[in-house]
Amino acid sequence: MEPVCFEKDTDIGGLWNYHDKAKDGDPSLYNSCQINTSKEMTCYSDFPIPKEFPNFMAHRHFKRYLQLYAEHFKLKKYIKFQYNVEKIEQAADFDDTGSWIITVTNIKTGKIEREKVDFVMVCNGHLHEPNIPKFPGLDKFKGKVLHTHDYKTFHGYEGKRILIVGIGNSASDVACELSRHAEHVYMSTRRGTYVIQRAADYGKPFDHDAINRFSQSLPWSLMRPIHYNRINQRYKHSNYGLSPNYPFDAGTVTISDDLPNRIILGTINIKTNVTTFTERGAKFDDGTELDNIDVVIIGTGFNYSFPFLEQSIVKVEDHFPYLYELVFPAELNPPTLAVIGLVQPFGALPPILEMQARWASRVFSRNCKLPSPSKRMEIVEKRRQFIKKKYVDSPRYTLQIYFIQYLDKLAEKIGCKPNFWKYFFTDPKFWYKLYCGPATPPQWRIEGPGKWEGARDAIERVEEKTWYPLKTRDAGAHEADGLYDGWIKLFKKIGILIIIFLFLRYVISNGYATFPLKL
Repeated sequence: MEPVCFEKDTDIGGLWNYHDKAKDGDPSLYNSCQINTSKEMTCYSDFPIPKEFPNFMAHRHFKRYLQLYAEHFKLKKYIKFQYNVEKIEQAADFDDTGSWIITVTNIKTGKIEREKVDFVMVCNGHLHEPNIPKFPGLDKFKGKVLHTHDYKTFHGYEGKRILIVGIGNSASDVACELSRHAEHVYMSTRRGTYVIQRAADYGKPFDHDAINRFSQSLPWSLMRPIHYNRINQRYKHSNYGLSPNYPFDAGTVTISDDLPNRIILGTINIKTNVTTFTERGAKFDDGTELDNIDVVIIGTGFNYSFPFLEQSIVKVEDHFPYLYELVFPAELNPPTLAVIGLVQPFGALPPILEMQARWASRVFSRNCKLPSPSKRMEIVEKRRQFIKKKYVDSPRYTLQIYFIQYLDKLAEKIGCKPNFWKYFFTDPKFWYKLYCGPATPPQWRIEGPGKWEGARDAIERVEEKTWYPLKTRDAGAHEADGLYDGWIKLFKKIGILIIIFLFLRYVISNGYATFPLKL
């Protein structure tokens, strides 16, 4: 297949193509943004991130990785930069061919162009349309109001009193950064959250432990109290005003190295849900009120839409997309359009985008077959009912997926899921890395269509590449010397006492010694 990619921006990177100023309708990052998943879990499956890169990369590092990827696979020749997609519509012969007509605008010249294609992948993301709830009184607030989409740096916020609405990853990052420069920062949350740090036990990236097949194969009903106590071991969330007021199962997780520290330092306070804004502050549903607020930052996530598509092609109802496996429109026939990236994973996003694209390519090339439209719709409806029953009403849950389970499901359709029984019997050491180690993306390249010869080496070198960028000086050569000397001396003394006791007991019991008693 011969691809053509229409890209609105001037370079590759999408969200990670940083600009100093935010633009409406475009994705946007704050300057201090760093990825929340480690490099070994975030890479594309056949192109590991260089070992020299930090484990949790700043946006400039991740964009550089994308550039290296594009250069390695010679992708730029397929990309038309500064082209805005205006419309995607079914061709007149769609029922017979599945073809589409793409209408684009050349931003540099203003010229409108049309092109007929056989297949379409929609890859416009879901982090460019700020979700701003309708808060009573917000329009009367006399201070500055902005969304995290429009926040770039702390400059201009020094000495301000700031209220941030929301407690997700971006809201927490912005709050922590501003708390070092503002007079004070408040965070308002409807439901609360559990906070985890990027570095887990012994400094290992948290997702190396969290996303492995062994830990995720254990029954949740039995592991639930262990996870609950572990997540509260470093910070008891209820003492910090963070923990949700509903069962642990339905709790959300925020990744922030700093938030609990800033709370205990007194630079951030957690507030309940905003009921109404006033001219200079806000009122909350617990009856408290804040005055003299200078800035309100809305950190309530993003909406998504497909303005270039007819609504009937991708049906969306109450934030729920009718997409089979979150990729193919349930009722579209023939299935010649796929949506890539409309997911909210527990884990890294790039490997999931890649697997979706691999699957879609196999479907387009007729190497994989989809169920009938009616069967696809039935499966999608079951998913919707499951979400309604299990989770609270929130847009994020409609797109939520679990990293390993979702990748395995698509990999089975492609034929590239690892054969664990084979490795268990033929190569148990490698099986252990696959099953008990981090589920890194090259696992889905060791066999099947798209097999990559370097996959095994990439899996076996995860530990080495994780610690490589940290080894900037020799350290710990003698740190354990004498560490247990005190215990060794104690055991020696106990051993001597035991020997003396046993000797005396032996002597007495065999009548070799008597001890006369005088009354």
